[in-house]
Amino acid sequence: MKTANQIQKLQNDIAFCIDELNLDDEQIGDLLRACERLGDISVEYFCDEFIFETDDFDNLHDTNYLNIAEFNSLYWEQ
Repeated sequence: MKTANQIQKLQNDIAFCIDELNLDDEQIGDLLRACERLGDISVEYFCDEFIFETDDFDNLHDTNYLNIAEFNSLYWEQ
């Protein structure tokens, strides 16, 4: 049986899916199951952290961001 906190979280997740994302029933179910498999995270958190929209597909990756060679030179080559 779900606790009151779990029910409230589920209601918030469903409301976010409907109000902010305009998802249909099947899409809501898919997203809720994915968030549950990821450790029962909230749908809003998942969307804020892992989903973004862009038309600029050429600049999705910054090659200098978390550059492993640069990291190694800072910490291992002394």
